[in-house]
Amino acid sequence: MVADFARDDRKVAMLFLLPGVGALLVTYLVPLAYSLGLSFSEWDIRKPGAQWVLSGFGNYTDLLTSEGFWRAGLRSLIFTLAALPIELVLGTMIALLLTSEMVSSKLSALTRVLMLVPLMLPPVVLGILWRLLLNVNYGPVNSLLGLVGLGPFTWAAAPDTAMATIVLVEVIANTSVVSMILIGGLLSLPPEPIRAAEVDGAGPWRILFEIKLPQLASYYLIIVLIRVMDLLKTFDFIYALTGGGPGDSTSMLNLFIYRVGQRFLDYPMASAASWVFLVALLPLSIWLLIKAVASSKDYLND
Repeated sequence: MVADFARDDRKVAMLFLLPGVGALLVTYLVPLAYSLGLSFSEWDIRKPGAQWVLSGFGNYTDLLTSEGFWRAGLRSLIFTLAALPIELVLGTMIALLLTSEMVSSKLSALTRVLMLVPLMLPPVVLGILWRLLLNVNYGPVNSLLGLVGLGPFTWAAAPDTAMATIVLVEVIANTSVVSMILIGGLLSLPPEPIRAAEVDGAGPWRILFEIKLPQLASYYLIIVLIRVMDLLKTFDFIYALTGGGPGDSTSMLNLFIYRVGQRFLDYPMASAASWVFLVALLPLSIWLLIKAVASSKDYLND
């Protein structure tokens, strides 16, 4: 019987997957179930021995009527919609440049290695680094701009420029993610359609927009899925750079949840906000994932 089981590759594969699946169930589903139960309860952690008291949808009602929650959600949306298009455009331009014939293979390889450097920095370190670089009084960025008669700029120190600053830092730090994925996609494109188009007299712009970019559709969908999730749940680098301030000008939804739970110790409300956030993201994530898979299948079938 054991020998028959060992001959079945699918059963053996499932056996090897069981420990990982079990670990995921314990580390993900148990905390999710705990937070879901907590979101329907009242619990004052500041009182020793306090127990959960079921309160129904009270936390959700208070949350959805909270002006601070909607402002934080709007800021998260603005941050995502501002950073994502810039990263897509810049990432595409960099990927096209580094895969073009005008750039030597040695320079292209070196540049790709350098593009990995921002990804090696922990987000908290990235936030602290940029906070020092953009300091209004002694930051080197303002000092350099002063040499050409510009500035000093307030950057993250003023409410009216703080959001633009974190978008700028986000674009600088993570455009390389988009570029690296698109470089892989461009290098994997079949050369036959491009050569045929060149023989027919098609120019580089027509080849780009009618051949290359359409074949990269599945890559773009995957990039959008990854980046939207990352942008909407960004916490650490913003917390290190601005702390959600000045005031609450850069307080995103994750920072709002953190403040409710850690500063005000209202864990039931923070749990409810987390679940609203999760439920709001699921439809978009599932739709993008389905589109990416379908696009990949169509490309493979062609």
